[in-house]
Amino acid sequence: MDQPITKSISGKRHRYRGMALLLAASLCTVFAAAQEPVKKQTIDITSSFKPVLRNAAKINFNASPMRPDTGRPRLTYQVPVQNLVPALTPVSINPLALQIDSSAPWGNSNYVKLGFGNLRTPFAEAGLSLGNQKTRFNVLASHISSNGPIENQDYSRTSLGGHLYTPIAENLELSGKLAFRQDRYFQYGYDQSKFSYDRDDLLNRFSTISASAGLRNLAPTEFGLNYHPKLSVGIFGDQRSNTESTAELDIPLEKIIGESLAIRLGFNASLTRFAPDIVDAINNNIYQVPVSVLFKTPNLRFQAGMTPSWDNGTFHLLPNLWVDFPIAQEKWVVQAGWISYYNKGTYQRFASMNPYLAVPRELRNNRMVERYVGFKGTLFQNFTYNAKLGSAQFNGMPLFVNDTVSGKSFNIIFEDKLEAFQVQAELGYVKGEVFALQAGLNLYSFGDQITAEKAYGLIPMELKAHLRWMILKDLWFKTDLYLWEGPLYRLKNGTYDRLGGAIDLNAGIEFRVMKNLMLWAQFNNITNSKYQRWNQYDAYGFNLLGGVTLRFDQ
Repeated sequence: MDQPITKSISGKRHRYRGMALLLAASLCTVFAAAQEPVKKQTIDITSSFKPVLRNAAKINFNASPMRPDTGRPRLTYQVPVQNLVPALTPVSINPLALQIDSSAPWGNSNYVKLGFGNLRTPFAEAGLSLGNQKTRFNVLASHISSNGPIENQDYSRTSLGGHLYTPIAENLELSGKLAFRQDRYFQYGYDQSKFSYDRDDLLNRFSTISASAGLRNLAPTEFGLNYHPKLSVGIFGDQRSNTESTAELDIPLEKIIGESLAIRLGFNASLTRFAPDIVDAINNNIYQVPVSVLFKTPNLRFQAGMTPSWDNGTFHLLPNLWVDFPIAQEKWVVQAGWISYYNKGTYQRFASMNPYLAVPRELRNNRMVERYVGFKGTLFQNFTYNAKLGSAQFNGMPLFVNDTVSGKSFNIIFEDKLEAFQVQAELGYVKGEVFALQAGLNLYSFGDQITAEKAYGLIPMELKAHLRWMILKDLWFKTDLYLWEGPLYRLKNGTYDRLGGAIDLNAGIEFRVMKNLMLWAQFNNITNSKYQRWNQYDAYGFNLLGGVTLRFDQ
């Protein structure tokens, strides 16, 4: 029984000893690991394959060139009709408001033009501009005189005038004018072998002092109103103390309704008192109240109106109707009208028509009535035309006839009613400021009349042409052509005859020699044509002027 127990104890001892040895070995291993550093793990791969990343796709920012377009583009422009008015007859000039650029300084242009001609013709002209961006003041002075080959064939003209424009409110401008002018003519048209006159008896010296003031709005008011009242006064007279005073008040008013309609209403009063030394003073007064409606669209322009008027107490209702109907994109504009107006009969106006007249004994106003149809428009952007035909009626038309003694002076007879068939045509070609050609024809066929036998002194056919050409940057050329059929005149025995026709060709040239210095020359009646505008009064033959122009700015 004792032996088996001993074996069991010995077995346990061997098992415990093994576990102790195993534990000691483990501790030695841990201790050894703590004493040596940890080695990095590496992987060695032996292979012929090399991995390569694929190239990334890139965006091309360079545009490919476009294919050339060999087709020609069709460009269509619609240019509105400019309705240019050729400078064939004197027209009134009304200043327009200038839109000032506040960032640019105001430039004043001044000049002096001097010259002399072969007919002992001194010429002088000067222009002066003062002011700033708001207030402008212009002064213009001129003088010219000539002495022709015929005794007492002399004349002179001197003028001086000042114009003022200044704003007095944000949308209100005040304008004023003060002017003086003197014209001197001699009645040389008589047979100097039969008659003898003192030089002072032949003199017609006309002097004019005028002043005016006006007020206008630069843009329509908040109620769509445009207004421009103007008051003008003047004194006209000659060296024989024949004086004439005139005052005129004009108050036009326009009401704009929308974009196509406007109503016009006004009042005009023109008062004249003429005090000649041969008869009692003469009063000549006209009052007018024009009323009209203006309708304007791209396809139609129409005005319908009338003017009640009182001519020295005699009432007349003046029509004021016209229509413009554009067709073919403004290239053709059909026009028609029935209009009437007054040409005031004054000593001053008669003297401007015929400076060799005698002192009138009567003043009468010329009431015109015109009816016409025609075409106008613009072609090729530069070419303009205007043609119309119709009838004209002259009421109270002044006609000039030679006196029955020597014929040196002209008396006035008034035709109560003169009918005429009229043809008017105007052509123009304008290319900026480089080239401008304008021509106009005015043709009258006078019919029946009541008072006078014939239409004495009226030109039945007149042609005018003007050319302005800037050949180079500093070289300008101009030429003018005047051609007309001679008018009828009355002989001493009461019969009549016709003057010969006339052709008058003029040319001028101007070129720059320095920045502010230019030379100029003017040649008049180049063909040395012999003609008479008024019976017994020969015109000047060939004559020339030449001189310099000095320009300077402030």
